Amino acid sequence: MLLGGALFGALKGAKDFFDGRSELRLRPIDPAHFAQENAMLPSSGKPRLVIFGDSRAHQTTVSGDTASAWQVVSRGVSGESSVQASYRFRNDVIDLRPRAVLIVTGINDAVAAANLPGMERAAVADLKANVSRFAQEAASSGAVAIVSTIVRPTTPRLIRRPFWSDRVYAIIDEVNAHIRGMAADNVLILDADALLVGDKATLPPQLATDEVHLSKEAHDLLAARFDEILPPLRPGATH
Repeated sequence: MLLGGALFGALKGAKDFFDGRSELRLRPIDPAHFAQENAMLPSSGKPRLVIFGDSRAHQTTVSGDTASAWQVVSRGVSGESSVQASYRFRNDVIDLRPRAVLIVTGINDAVAAANLPGMERAAVADLKANVSRFAQEAASSGAVAIVSTIVRPTTPRLIRRPFWSDRVYAIIDEVNAHIRGMAADNVLILDADALLVGDKATLPPQLATDEVHLSKEAHDLLAARFDEILPPLRPGATH
């Protein structure tokens, strides 16, 4: 029974993965991905927080005061690179007039760049530029941008190893240094990699569900840290 359940879970995960990748192939650039949700977004009377990015953004949770004091709007798309996400940034962030924006992107760029050496430098440059632009445009709109560093992947499984490049860790270190250097009055850094990985080489297995996705325990740790960052940003408070 346990084996059957594990097999079912693996097959479902594989189907969801390939369905998501198929949709990205058919619509790799989709500025209207959340058009219906955006049009129906209610006014709650609370300051609005948009969580923008890829599958890690989609899976991001909030807790504590953040959950009760903010209208949290998730705008993460699984499998997207920062290049793809850039085409919907205005629709899914700026046009929603948020008080704060959490930007969680880059893992898909980094993994792809590591596996395509001939495109690595251009991909890294694009990723840095996109993250910087997201933060700058959010800040220029009057929101506070909170940019997450990229959490390094866990050690790959044997089945993934033939299609994996350890270059990804160096790429992420480089981009994270860039992100940490972006800190400014209206740009805060959520150093997710330092919190979850720290001085280790890779993400601890208990904090991962696969090579690149984070476990509930990891998201809970990030939610607690994020809750420490957000309270000073409430209307009427000094920030």
